[in-house]
Amino acid sequence: MAARTPRGGHVILDVRVRGRDGRLYRATPLTREERIRARWLAHQLVHGDRLSIRAAQRVMAETHGLRRSVGAIAADLAGYECPDCAGDT
Repeated sequence: MAARTPRGGHVILDVRVRGRDGRLYRATPLTREERIRARWLAHQLVHGDRLSIRAAQRVMAETHGLRRSVGAIAADLAGYECPDCAGDT
């Protein structure tokens, strides 16, 4: 269990479980709203700020407290087309 204190002063508990591969994973899957937020944030960082997926992963974890694998971020970006970017192709 990891505890962190954001700017608001509230303590957020992040419960993790160890998978068969030895890595730590969230005990509960992302909610629909969290998944939408993660996809939007990844899109903004990679397409808007022109970061690599690895750099976006680092910013998401350090700044926004959202840990996602590189593969999950890539899948989110591949399955999402922003209305503003739809005409850029």
